[in-house]
Amino acid sequence: MRIYNQHLIKVKRMRVSEGRNLTKGLRLDRNEKVDLWPKSFVKDVLKNKPNSFFSTYPEIFNLYKKIAKFNKVDDDQVLVHSGIDEGIKNIFHLLTKPGDIVGFLSPTYLMYEIYSKIFKVKKIKIGYNSNYKININQLNNFFKKKPKILFFPNPNQPIESSINFDEMIKLAKKCKSMGCILVFDEAYYLLGSQTGIKILKKYNNVVVLRTFSKAFGLPSIRAGYTIANKNLMKILSKARIAHELSSFSIAAAEYLLDNYRIVKNYLNEIVISRNYVLNKLKNLEADIDVRAKHGNYVLINLKTNKKAKEIVNKLKKKFIYVKGPYKKPWDSCICITVGPKKLMEKFLINFKKFI
Repeated sequence: MRIYNQHLIKVKRMRVSEGRNLTKGLRLDRNEKVDLWPKSFVKDVLKNKPNSFFSTYPEIFNLYKKIAKFNKVDDDQVLVHSGIDEGIKNIFHLLTKPGDIVGFLSPTYLMYEIYSKIFKVKKIKIGYNSNYKININQLNNFFKKKPKILFFPNPNQPIESSINFDEMIKLAKKCKSMGCILVFDEAYYLLGSQTGIKILKKYNNVVVLRTFSKAFGLPSIRAGYTIANKNLMKILSKARIAHELSSFSIAAAEYLLDNYRIVKNYLNEIVISRNYVLNKLKNLEADIDVRAKHGNYVLINLKTNKKAKEIVNKLKKKFIYVKGPYKKPWDSCICITVGPKKLMEKFLINFKKFI
């Protein structure tokens, strides 16, 4: 039998094999919330819900209103979807055609590469110099190709490269002059970086992606959203599924928007811990580079791939899970998620011992 989209046969996909001990383990490998929600969390989320809550289809209207209010935009500028992942896929699906030029930073979230293959666009990876700065020559070469979309995580991970508001405007202006859509992936917003939402009115080529997975600490509910100008949103919202999220995901997202102090306290704890871990690592008598500024993670360059593999394996035996090493030229790097200080002590003690 002939399969129409035969190129999909060559796209390699695999289910993530966790293999983590979620009871004894210290989860520092997936930029999740490292500590646990209190046992009362689910009860609090479902408080005052009607008896029909699990028997009816989800009602998402109020979540749209709350997200719009939180971001100071109109609700018809918002599209809710499954994490940032579905937002990225939606943009590829609706705003590109085979052969279009699409750019993204590298290394970055793997799904940019996967969707480029699925939707048959010509991808251009914009890498980094050895000093962890975005390669401007590669960025300029990208613009010479008459690009359709530039995906720009701000900050990016694992090699954090954040740009400020003035730099966002400069990039948006450049993209607009080229007829290129600029997508700010703001997965780690609220941990210190600035946002592109403020330039949406002036630059109609800008799209912002957000998630409840990082700063809100709820990766399990798979809730994310897109914000764009109203005309562009008329297109982006066309392919939304009948029910964007489950009822519980909607309830959990609404609960934290209504009780934002919980999020603020968590963010404050993570920022304090991030700075603490960064300083502790910098003060080690070891030949390493460490970077952290606007995310819930720390990049550690161990200078050799052999050392990086050794550290990852030794930590894993202690049920401490970290991410890495990465592909060349960053195969000497690992990345750790930041949790509260009391949990990070276990990592610091063992890392110091193994380094």
